[in-house]
Amino acid sequence: AVVSTQSGHYGRGLSHQLVPRIRHCSKFSSQSAEPNKDADKPADTESVPDPDPLQIKEDENKALQQQLAEQTELVKSMKDKYLRALADGENVRSRSRKELADSKIFSIQSFAKELLPVSDVLEKALASVTEEERKASTTVSALHEGVHLTHSQLHQVFKRNNLVKIDPLDEKFDPVYHEAMFLVDDPTKTPGTVMAVLQSGYNLHARSVRPAKVGVVKEPQ
Repeated sequence: AVVSTQSGHYGRGLSHQLVPRIRHCSKFSSQSAEPNKDADKPADTESVPDPDPLQIKEDENKALQQQLAEQTELVKSMKDKYLRALADGENVRSRSRKELADSKIFSIQSFAKELLPVSDVLEKALASVTEEERKASTTVSALHEGVHLTHSQLHQVFKRNNLVKIDPLDEKFDPVYHEAMFLVDDPTKTPGTVMAVLQSGYNLHARSVRPAKVGVVKEPQ
């Protein structure tokens, strides 16, 4: 009994001595099992120098200058298009004003042209009565006077509307206002001169309504 008691005390004492050692070993093993966090960290690289402020400002200035050049070119292009549009608009307005003015001026052209044969008939009627016939008959004289007044009144209306009669005798032939009906040899006149008028012409505001029908001196052979 005594021996067993001593052996029990001895066993308990031994267990008390082993526990701290076991704890120390387990702590050491746990520390060794933990990963080395410092080992995973990359090695310090070479430090990057700070950017130069002057270089940054220079780059910004270049970028701004590029933007300014692009915007200036855009403004120039838009201004050119704007000026072209203004010019086109002004040309359209000018043409419209001219066409409107011409329409007002030449609106009576067709009507005036229809009246020209009336004037021709009155002129032929006046030319068909001689001075002796007028003196011989008061009736003929009165009729002649009436036709003359009618012709005069008609030409006053022509004049008020800028319808002008042209009689180009002895003038240089102008194909705009004259229509050559025949050519004549005449060494006493300059070639190209109007030597006979078969029918008078008329101009409306300097525009030929009816060219004069004429005979022209031809070039010598």
